[in-house]
Amino acid sequence: MRKRLAAYFFAGLFLQLPSPLAAQQTETSLPAEGEGTAATYSELVHQGFEALAADSLKKAELLLRQALQEAPGASGNALVYGQLAAISERLGREQAALEDYDRGLFLSPANIDLLLGRASLYLKLGRMDRARADYDEVLAQRGDHPEALLIRAYIFQSQRRFKEARADYEALLKQQPTHEQAMLGLALVNDKDRRPREAMDLVNRAVELHPRSADAYALRAGFEADRKQYEMAEADFTEAIRLAPDNPSLYLARAQFYSKRKKPTQARLDAQQAARLGASAADISGALELK
Repeated sequence: MRKRLAAYFFAGLFLQLPSPLAAQQTETSLPAEGEGTAATYSELVHQGFEALAADSLKKAELLLRQALQEAPGASGNALVYGQLAAISERLGREQAALEDYDRGLFLSPANIDLLLGRASLYLKLGRMDRARADYDEVLAQRGDHPEALLIRAYIFQSQRRFKEARADYEALLKQQPTHEQAMLGLALVNDKDRRPREAMDLVNRAVELHPRSADAYALRAGFEADRKQYEMAEADFTEAIRLAPDNPSLYLARAQFYSKRKKPTQARLDAQQAARLGASAADISGALELK
């Protein structure tokens, strides 16, 4: 139960990561003399950003790559590479995206937006150590960066490095005491690190502070189920689903709960609803513990 709830909780973290395409578009520097026509370069970059704003990704990519060809030495090219990386990522070309992030960081090694973009992509690809290295670099520059603290804590937690995970969650909570994801992440760390009272106290506090959070209710339900507080767990699963009725992971979690409680009819109904919402056959089999 804890494993499924942890996977559900951390899947939500990826959805919260800001898209590199939404990064602030600072004024792009013009190329040095002799490296292309400044006006042409600026026009191409401007047109590329306009196409990007209109969600015309392939047109934006063409224009931005033309700008790079026009002025390969322009000081604004780190930003251009970052946008190209984000475009490639959205088009499902992860390796091309990594190459463009690398090119951008070669030009601007300390660029936090580029580091965060590449770290997020590494994370999605399961390359945890590479992602952590980029978050380390961000935190070396800005030790209080919320996104880097939150996601590095998750990486440490996934590697069972609970001391380091706790330190990052606590650092984030020190600056933002009611940060929901940090509270829930630290509750999970405490639970896995055999601190059950601290885990339950923190998740109760999260529910109190964030009464509209399906995540908080679902995590508490998982804790309650592990502690054999079955009626309370069922009530919290039901409340989580009421708050987020279109989330298949919640139905899968409750289906697993019902399956363990020998309630096959309720488990099957939740599994069917999860399937209607897009859950895979493998996920459903896992929730129902089918061989």
